[in-house]
Order: sequence, then structure tokens, then C-alpha cells
Amino acid sequence: MSEFWLISAPGDKTNLQAWERMNTVTSKSNLSSNSKFHIPDLKVGTLDALVGLSDELGKLDTFAESVIKKIAQYIGEVMEDSKDKVQENLLANGGRYSDQVTMDFSSNNLVA
Repeated sequence: MSEFWLISAPGDKTNLQAWERMNTVTSKSNLSSNSKFHIPDLKVGTLDALVGLSDELGKLDTFAESVIKKIAQYIGEVMEDSKDKVQENLLANGGRYSDQVTMDFSSNNLVA
């Protein structure tokens, strides 16, 4: 299972300098694979709204997980003759799903 860390580095003169310094240090020792993760300014709301959204997110997470498992099961059943290719067909855009989420994530995709 993959492990992901979301860190906030103290800023230098610019955000890019902080990013480059952290990337240089961690890549020299092969400690991590780093990706930028833009977080936009958050909207002001109430605690009640935040709790409601948190509850909804938990339900959606469970639902999405069950749908993805069902799809994987169906793909396995449909491709019964070529079981060695099942894993290949479960990749997201030819790569691991976790890579797609971390590399291509943009919170703007979530805004309705």
C-alpha cells in the first residue's frame, strides 16, 4: 500500500524556491517522489456546514470504493479467458491509480 504525506514547507522568497530546495534535498538521497499540490483559498463557512460535508464525504467515499470494487470484479469476470491481462486493464491511463490522483489532482476539479 502506498503512503502519502502532505507537507507544508516554510517559504523562501518565493514558493518555487522552497519547492526546488526540498525537491533537491529529497531526490539526492532518493527519499521521496515529490509533486506540487495547489490548495486554493478556502471559502468561509460555518462549522455545521463543515460537519455536514464531512459526513457526506464519508458516505461518498464508501460508495465510490464499492463501485470501483464492483467494476474490478466485472472486468475479471468478462476477461476470464485472459486473466493475465486483467491487472493491465485496471490501470488508470496506463499507470497506477494513486499516481493519477497525486500527479493530476486539482481542487478546481471538485468545484461545481
